[in-house]
Amino acid sequence: MSFSQDIEKEIDRFAKEQSLHYLDAAEMTYIEKLRQKADAAKRKAGSKMARFKSRSEQAVDAQNDMILYMSDFMSDLMSEGMTESEAFEKAKEELAVSSDSEFSTGLQDKYRQYYEGFDPAGYEAIGLFYAGFTTLGLVLGALTAYILSGGRQEFLSGGWIDTLIGAGVGVLIGAACGQISHAVIAKRKGR
Repeated sequence: MSFSQDIEKEIDRFAKEQSLHYLDAAEMTYIEKLRQKADAAKRKAGSKMARFKSRSEQAVDAQNDMILYMSDFMSDLMSEGMTESEAFEKAKEELAVSSDSEFSTGLQDKYRQYYEGFDPAGYEAIGLFYAGFTTLGLVLGALTAYILSGGRQEFLSGGWIDTLIGAGVGVLIGAACGQISHAVIAKRKGR
């Protein structure tokens, strides 16, 4: 169902505002759990979470989820006879973080589950695997092609293309190894 531009803007504004509140509430639950483990771990996790909260993919995903959730809820209300404006106001009331509705509780549970399973170190490890394997592939591919094509003399007389092809193949092999590492880490973490 499509809504008027004014209501779509209001939905976007409300979703952006409320998704940050949901993230705040979920983050606090996660940090409270970390507090039980150690104060040092809490400080480290808190600083990493702060970087992601407002500008991260998670914040954008949370906002997009809120828009979809609110749009579906409004469509249901409108099919029951409410006007677009009435449905918007009712959805705002039901989906606000401060609401005790089952809809709000469901969203809070969703965000809480996300933060309980969130591990920034895992994402960092995945990135390092990609970078490491790609760099290793580049170096080994270029060096192997350089040596097999005849070394310096051949390189200067046109063998550079072989070295370039070897480097490209090495990068592809490195990226493939990074993807395999990503799959192994994701499987271990149950993502």
